[in-house]
Formats: sequence, structure tokens, C-alpha cells
Amino acid sequence: MPVIDCQSMQRVLAIELAALGMMLGPLPAALGDNAKPATPPAAPPSASATPLVWDDLPGPQLEVVQHGPRSSMPAIPSFALPATEPGFRSSRELRVRGRPLLGTEVKVKGFVTWAYDCIGVLAIANPRASRAQIETAIHGDPALCERPTFSLGDTPDTSRDASITVVSSDPLARSVPALAAGDYVVVTGRWSVPAPPAGRSSDGVLVWSAVERAAPSAMVEAEPVAELQEMEMDLDGPPAHPVRRFVDDQTINASIDRMNACNQAIVARRFDTAIAECQAATDIWDGNHLAWYARAGAHMARREWRQARAAAEHAVTLRPDQAMYQLYYGISLYEAANDAARSAPARPAGPPAPPRLGAARDALLAADKRAPELWRAHFYLGRVYRELDEPRRAAVQFNATIRTNPGYRPAYIALIELYRRWDYIDQALAVAMLGAASVPAGEAADLWFEVGIIHDTRHADDPAIEAFSKAIAASPGDAGARFERAQLYLRKGDLPSARRDLEEVARSPDPRAGVTKPLAAQLLAALAARRTTDPPPRLPSWECSHEGVSKLVECRRR
Repeated sequence: MPVIDCQSMQRVLAIELAALGMMLGPLPAALGDNAKPATPPAAPPSASATPLVWDDLPGPQLEVVQHGPRSSMPAIPSFALPATEPGFRSSRELRVRGRPLLGTEVKVKGFVTWAYDCIGVLAIANPRASRAQIETAIHGDPALCERPTFSLGDTPDTSRDASITVVSSDPLARSVPALAAGDYVVVTGRWSVPAPPAGRSSDGVLVWSAVERAAPSAMVEAEPVAELQEMEMDLDGPPAHPVRRFVDDQTINASIDRMNACNQAIVARRFDTAIAECQAATDIWDGNHLAWYARAGAHMARREWRQARAAAEHAVTLRPDQAMYQLYYGISLYEAANDAARSAPARPAGPPAPPRLGAARDALLAADKRAPELWRAHFYLGRVYRELDEPRRAAVQFNATIRTNPGYRPAYIALIELYRRWDYIDQALAVAMLGAASVPAGEAADLWFEVGIIHDTRHADDPAIEAFSKAIAASPGDAGARFERAQLYLRKGDLPSARRDLEEVARSPDPRAGVTKPLAAQLLAALAARRTTDPPPRLPSWECSHEGVSKLVECRRR
């Protein structure tokens, strides 16, 4: 999951401060030379003796982006799971909503979308060995083969991203069921957390106890999807003209001076100084909501989410009508909840408990209701709904992020990953192409990579090569894109081009290259040992991808 872009947040805060004129002078200057003080409203009977006055301290500038005409996005799909027979689960259900079923016995019907072929893999690595020689070697040393594994999907053409992995219950077993892509089977087994590096903690694997061939069942129509209703927020905010308790001008001016020093320190990235100055500002005048907001921003820049949450909560309490205060409060609640979930003691079985995100959702919805053009509120709402297992609401919010900030790359990546996880490949491709055309050229590498991966899954080699080439042009050090393009060149028989890409990957200084470098070295060695009559070497059992917006290259078996 992408995290908050702290450098962007610091830049935004600096822009806000400059645009607001938040380097405020004494209060009369801030209000204007000709401003007349408002007549304080009468205090309600239950109020304290301290009179109330209009709160004339301005709120922060909204974080909005000016943009040109918007391109149309693909229609948001239903995210409906296929109906299944009683007693059975679908592979897509386990893939996207399998967390509650971890550790339980399940029965799944589906199509084999890939099966591990030990002889085929060894033949690629040893092109001069005959099949009989390979079979003899396996008989003498079963450890040459890996644990029997195959992938299962709801349809014969289900992509690997939307298939589940099925493995033998015996890690030492080497006998593989005679399965091939397209076979329809019934699998009985335990839905389990994979052991590293088999998958990420959010994924599961089906450890089979029985595999039986079966006749494909007739597809059962899914239930109609209800129209997505927008969540309504009851905005019990302050009156049209917000009020505060009276404080003398000398106190207010002293607090604003310290707040100005806090803002100067934030712009200079001296966050310790900024936090100290903002604290001094609120110590002088606790009602300085702009100082609480600036302090929240300084803590957010340092990824101190609990402290940011406390400061933003003060600002929201003082002025709940301010959308930016609600935004910062929602972001800090979200990030603090995720930090708490990650640091929670490990449970005996299964992944960590999901974070509690209801309060973050409510704050972000409040920000959105007050200022619908707050693109970052939409982005974080998308992340919240994704983690709350409400994918359609998540897609709506990621779409809204792109609508309000068409150049924001992480929103495209998040939406593409969501669509690919649900096997909505056409929508994922459309979003990737739109994103590649909308973000700055220097930031388009990840999006062209996604385009290439989608074309590769469809065996459209030429469009895939073109897309990976554009990813490399945008980011010449992208080892993942070069490695994928090299495999495509090998598949097409263009060995010189493949060798050039593999050599670049093998000497790449990029620490994210990780697994790809030894794989590239393996292919280069095979190319060097290859005779003219040998088929081109390849690694059909590996695919690599950029993991989220971090661009970490992750490889796994196909």
C-alpha cells in the first residue's frame, strides 16, 4: 500500500502558507486597515462569562489543482463475485475476500490457468539434454523438481493476477498431478497464509489434500448489484459565522508571531524547530487553530502520525468547518491506525488484524463534503475503502482523485492494481493508457510498465515491447522493464536485443533490481552456452512487476 508523499505534503504546506499570507503581521494588519471589529454575539445563558466574538482567523487554503478538460474514464464495474454452488468457493472470492477464511478447509471448482512442469523447466535450463535424460536425472534426484504447484481461476482465460496458487500439502512431494492449462478440477484443501517468499502477507495459497477432475459447471448468474449509494455525512458544524472566546490582541499577536516562526521552519524543513514554535504558539493561545494545523503538518512530514493526529484533532475541534483540518485529521488517523496494526503482536495464525479505519473514513468524508475538489481526500478515501473491502467505493474515490488531479500518478497505479486484482483487465489497460498520457513524462514509467504487463498477459508481444520501451525511455534505470522486454525479445527470437537488455539488468546498480539480476545472469549464461541449433533460452516460470508506487521490482513464478 502507497504511503503519504511527504515531500509533496511539505511542498503543499509551503505553498499554502505563502498563498495565505500566513506570515501574518499583528492582528489589525491581518484583518485590513479599514476592518471594523464585529459586534460579539450575545452569549447563551449556559455559556461562561468569557464573551464570544467572531473567529476572524482565516483558515488554510484548499489543496486543489487547476487542470484542463478531463478525459473520460472507463465505467466502474460491479465488483460482484460469481455465484457458487452450496459448499463451494470461487477462486476470485478467495483471492479478494479470503482473509476471513484463512486456516479453514474449503472446496473450490475452477480451471487450471498454469501448472508447474518440472521437465519443461529443466529442459529450458539444459537445452542439450534429451527428455529421457531429464527424466532419468529426476528419478535419481527428485530434489531437482520444486514443490508441485498450479494456479486456479474461475474461467479458462483468467489472468494470473486473478488466479489463486494451489500447492501440495507435502513440501517434499515431487509427484505432480497430470494437469494442464484449461483443465477443470475440484480442489479440496486448507486456505493458508503462504510462507515467504511465496507471496505477500495479504495473499493466500490453497494447500490441497485432494484434486479431482470434473465437468465444468454451468455458470450461475450473480445477483444484481445494488446502485452504489453515497454515504451521507451529517455536518453538525459551527454557525455560519464561526465564533471563538474573546482573547486580547496582544495575546493573539504573540501567538501569531510564534506561528509565523513555525511556518518559516517548516518551509526550511527544520521540523524540530517548527514543532517547538507551534507548541509555543498554542501555549500562548490555545485557540490558534492555524498553529495546531501547522504543527500537524510538521509531524506528518516526519511521519509521526500519532502526534499529527493529536494536533489535527485540536484544529478540528476548534473549527470543524475547515476542510483542510478534516483532511489532515483523516490522513493522520489512517496512517496511525496502519502503524498500530503493523506493530501489533503477531497472531498465532493468519495475517495481522486489519486496522480500524472508521474514524479516518468519517473525517475524510467530512473533508470531501466541505470541499469536493480536495483530491487528496478522495485518494485516502480510496485507500480506506480498499482496506475495508469495499472495492467499488474505492474505485469511485480513485476515479474522483484522477478527476480532481489528473496528473497524480499514485491514483492511477492504485486503480490499476484494484482492477487487475479483480481481473478487470480492459479497465486496467484503459486507466494505464490514460495515466501515461496525463502524468508528466518523467513520471510515466510505472504506467507504461503496467501497460506492458497487461499486453504481455494477453501475449501481445509487439505492443508489450513498445510499452516497456516507453517505460525505459522515461526511466532508463528501470531494471524491471528491461528484464520483461528481454524475455519478450527471447520469445520473438531477437537474441541480440535480448542480450543487450539482460546485460543492462545484470550490471544495474538499482537496489530494487533484487531478484532480476541473478535471473538475468542465468539467461546470459544460457545464451553464451547456446549452440546455433538450440532454441532461445527463456524463463517461462517467472514474471516481474513493480510493487505499488514504491517501484520495488518483485518476481514470482508464472
